[in-house]
Amino acid sequence: MAHGSHPHHHHAHQTPDGATRNIGLAFWLNLLFAAVELVGGYYTQSLAVISDALHDFGDALSLGVGYVLQKKSTQGPSENFSYGLRRLSLLSAFISGLVISVGAVYIAKEAIESFNQPHEPNSLGMMGLAVLGISVNGFAAWRMSSGQTQNEKMLRWHLIEDLLGWIAVMVGSIFIWAFEWNWMDPVLALAISIFVLVNVLRNLASTISLFLQANPNPEGLRAFRTQVAAMPNVVEIHDVHFWSLDGVRHILSLHAVLRDLSKSEADKEHIRNLSRLLGDCHCTVEIESEDEHCHDDCEHGEEKHDHGEHKDHK
Repeated sequence: MAHGSHPHHHHAHQTPDGATRNIGLAFWLNLLFAAVELVGGYYTQSLAVISDALHDFGDALSLGVGYVLQKKSTQGPSENFSYGLRRLSLLSAFISGLVISVGAVYIAKEAIESFNQPHEPNSLGMMGLAVLGISVNGFAAWRMSSGQTQNEKMLRWHLIEDLLGWIAVMVGSIFIWAFEWNWMDPVLALAISIFVLVNVLRNLASTISLFLQANPNPEGLRAFRTQVAAMPNVVEIHDVHFWSLDGVRHILSLHAVLRDLSKSEADKEHIRNLSRLLGDCHCTVEIESEDEHCHDDCEHGEEKHDHGEHKDHK
């Protein structure tokens, strides 16, 4: 087969966009509840509730951006964007991660300052708002829990952060009401902020890694390479590239050197089947003969026989 031939493997992956619907629902729930929360915070004279309301408005803004970018990311390939706009989902995840991190640091700062500024909020009013907050954010987090994109995973932390925050308000209001332990509020807020910040930073690191086209499944790719290299008609494989568009849809390309080109179609089909082990994967296979010169290797200064995946000629 000619060197310039590039067989492609296409999966039918356009499904109803549940991710966009879930993010849209979370946005409206968050925005409406933030407004209720702000009014309730002034009513109960609770600094914690007012701070959380401002934080929720920031969450709603982040969810709104996430919704727009997620919806945009479903657009198919075009002349300017050959893979479509799926990577906008990663951009949204990155923006959301920054917003959550800033919000968590802000809440932690407010919690620390509260130790020096004791106040006596309306504990019963706080309990009522906490029940509502747990219900709304718990439902939204549950709806987002099945999401697989990096964007959904990051936005889920917005909702988990809010849910944990309202659980803290509930626990704190009970202790404030029963024992007048006003210090409970800032202690719980500080603990939750640290917990959320650690997890969000971990997700941010993963998002940045995907942006840099890192291997999304190193163990799986090692197994795939081993299986392909072990095929009887395969002399070697090289120029293996594996990266992800959005954490769900992956891109795989490789060059396979065959002994007998008459078996190339069957070998390509087998390689495509093996690529399914890596998930939702767009696989491109280029076939070469044993005596064919690989221009790509020379142009990029790469060694043709990488990772020892070259088998002795019989």
